[in-house]
Amino acid sequence: MQVEKLLLHETSDERRVARLANRIHEENRLKNPPAVTPLPDGDRYMVLDGANRVSAFKMLGIPHIVVQVVSYDDPDVELNAWNHVVAGMPEGQFRAALAELYSLHLEQCSIQEARQSLAIGDAIAYIICRNVVYIVRNRTGNSDSDLQLLNDLVNIYKGRADIYRASNDDFSKQAPSYPDITALVVFPSFRPADLIAFVRHGEVVPSGITRHIIPQRALRINIPLAVLAEDKPLTDKKAWLSRWWHERLTANAIRFYAESTFLFDE
Repeated sequence: MQVEKLLLHETSDERRVARLANRIHEENRLKNPPAVTPLPDGDRYMVLDGANRVSAFKMLGIPHIVVQVVSYDDPDVELNAWNHVVAGMPEGQFRAALAELYSLHLEQCSIQEARQSLAIGDAIAYIICRNVVYIVRNRTGNSDSDLQLLNDLVNIYKGRADIYRASNDDFSKQAPSYPDITALVVFPSFRPADLIAFVRHGEVVPSGITRHIIPQRALRINIPLAVLAEDKPLTDKKAWLSRWWHERLTANAIRFYAESTFLFDE
């Protein structure tokens, strides 16, 4: 697929993109294909998983990429949210940066109140520090600016701290794994229609907060970079991919694992 036809619903991480571009160039292959879904208004696609890979291909000037096309109509495709473990940034510096955002209002609360506020849409996020929990609200009251405020919130620590994804909001469970943890930032869940609308309006959500669960995910395809970078028509490359697929199939080299899987070489 043409890389230019792939639209991102989330910002890319510039530091990770640069590292990934170097690794892809050194390994000379595409290991895991991005997962994409077709947009309803033409032949473009929205990237569900793999924003940094697509950005790395753009950085390297490679015109084509192999993707896995999935549909939101598939009931097994789920869209959830990741939370951010923010680590390595002094808590005082983190709080001072929060205070500099005029449109952001923090209200101290209990974890139960924070969860309820986010669930009913009364907050755009909540933040858990070691000894305090804050609901994050839009001070302006203008919900149209909620997405921009979420991006502003993440930009407070993006590039200034280490960011790890978490699937829960339990600070006590995260702290042992990240001794220099600063905060746990908890985000709302979006709907597929929300992401599509954002993309169509040229908007993006912060990187690393959307979590797509895709059944039968294709991994370790290891497509040679030379094939994708070669100055040949897309039709020729699709024909090559079809032959590659048939060869892998007849060699019994494709395996499906239904079990939950941990990967240790990402």
